[in-house]
Amino acid sequence: MENPYKRKKEPEVSKQLILEAAAEIGASDWHRVTFQAIADKTGLSKGGIIHHFRNKEDLLKELMNQSLAELTEWIIEEKKSSGNEEGSLAYLRFIIGKSNDLHYRRTMKIVMQVVLINEEYRKTWDEWSNLYIGNGDDTRQGIKHLIMMLVADGLWYSDNLGIYNISDKKKQQVLETLINL
Repeated sequence: MENPYKRKKEPEVSKQLILEAAAEIGASDWHRVTFQAIADKTGLSKGGIIHHFRNKEDLLKELMNQSLAELTEWIIEEKKSSGNEEGSLAYLRFIIGKSNDLHYRRTMKIVMQVVLINEEYRKTWDEWSNLYIGNGDDTRQGIKHLIMMLVADGLWYSDNLGIYNISDKKKQQVLETLINL
């Protein structure tokens, strides 16, 4: 007879629970993410967490991959909804449009932190951004593209670091000014 009190194993649910907890804990400081902190937050055992992620680096890789997959979906959707415009303008619209979305901010904080702390993730970010945003060439259009990317990154960092307190209205004015360049 089956033990009715035995917890059902749902590996994908547990894995997602671990990733969500790590993202929530790590949104303010990635160094606070420990298997014990995740166990405390989720109610899972440390052994259960280790079953899914051998170490913090494996967890970080999965979280970065998941975050980039989400970001890719968002950017593609922004490109479509804006008439399939160039990547840098879609990226800028996305950054401005999502700045008050708490899920987006948490996702972007994780991406920002891992990109800042690890060269491997900087390369991953660079490859991703070249693929989905572009990199700008030496033409006038390429320089405009580069300016939009740098402004978007500046707004992203400003929002995630909580500096400058740029209003939504001012962000829209920045966007309009850059479009009119």
